[in-house]
Amino acid sequence: MYVGRLGARRQIKHLLDTELVRGRLAALCDGEAVPAVPHGDTIDDYAATLDPSAVQAVVQALVRALLETRRIEPGRLLQKYYLMTLDLTGHLYLGDTPSAFTEGCLTQQAEDGRTLYFRSVCEAKLVTHKGHALSLGSEFVENPPGLDPTKDTQDSELPAAVRLARNVKRAFPGFAFCALLDARYCNETGFALCRENDWRFIITLKEGSLPSVWNEFQTLRKLTADNSRQVTLNNVTYHYTWVNGIPYGTHKLNVLECRFTDSHGDHCFVWVTDIEITAKNCHALAQGGRLRWKTENEGFRSQKHGGFAMEHAYAKRPNSAKVFYLLLQVAHTLSQMFECYCRGKSHVKRAFGSLRNLARLLLESLRRDPIPAPDTLNQFLHEPIQVRLNSP
Repeated sequence: MYVGRLGARRQIKHLLDTELVRGRLAALCDGEAVPAVPHGDTIDDYAATLDPSAVQAVVQALVRALLETRRIEPGRLLQKYYLMTLDLTGHLYLGDTPSAFTEGCLTQQAEDGRTLYFRSVCEAKLVTHKGHALSLGSEFVENPPGLDPTKDTQDSELPAAVRLARNVKRAFPGFAFCALLDARYCNETGFALCRENDWRFIITLKEGSLPSVWNEFQTLRKLTADNSRQVTLNNVTYHYTWVNGIPYGTHKLNVLECRFTDSHGDHCFVWVTDIEITAKNCHALAQGGRLRWKTENEGFRSQKHGGFAMEHAYAKRPNSAKVFYLLLQVAHTLSQMFECYCRGKSHVKRAFGSLRNLARLLLESLRRDPIPAPDTLNQFLHEPIQVRLNSP
């Protein structure tokens, strides 16, 4: 359903309940007869019995396999760190009627006084310069049983990020990450989060975030004229200025500013990082810091509007909703790998017109192409292939 970008459970019955698909399922079930493709409601009922952490382990195993086989080496920052983002998104809106489905939901008050119920998730994604956004972990933001949202503090992004960080640390031991974070993490909580998990960080700095650090940077940059560099790339000139070792509590922060002008106008980005900034690495650090937007564009935006329909109510029961969301992450990772196998998004669009067209062709293959004979299938399954993530 997700890989084919069907957009709704009912499409399973309309498009997948065919003799060939039933035969394929039977082959996957060791030849046991499969009288019908499972109905969407059946899948929902089964998802309600699953442990979401077991499904998340599948998501993480897919990405860990890519890291262990060194498929993402060209995307490492300074040839050392994999780039990771943490961000919050809403994935299910349940209106203003309380029910068993709204258990644990976050709430907010509408202007007309109604209480709106919704589910959010804090997501960690591995991002690359080639446009990949691969799920490293998901932490659902939800209220504990019995919480009164009118009196008690609801769950939110920062507490969820702390829980998520522990999950990612357990699932990816030994891998070096650099966290790309927005301005809400530009504080002691964000710095401690990275320190406790042995992550380096590049965090957006806004004028009001850390006033003492911001003012110190504006003063010291005038006294350190040598801490500057210009880089011209694709007819755009980037102007870099930096100051190292600005004190903040127990931390020594390094501040990097990037200014440039392109066809969209003038731009200015400022970050704090715990990586020492030099003329050799300032451009790489800035380009890495700007990849934080990959989570929103290649990640959440693709999942919401690229055919996966993340905000569609595939399931309303809390446990089922989590399982469906995690299955979407599996499908999104597989889809990105399939795009790489087809030599990248640009080639896919030239050859098939769009990513959705490619998904439809894959769906038709699943629906219409019979499974090869067991000997042929086993030979194919054991034949080594390579998926290169540095394709154009």
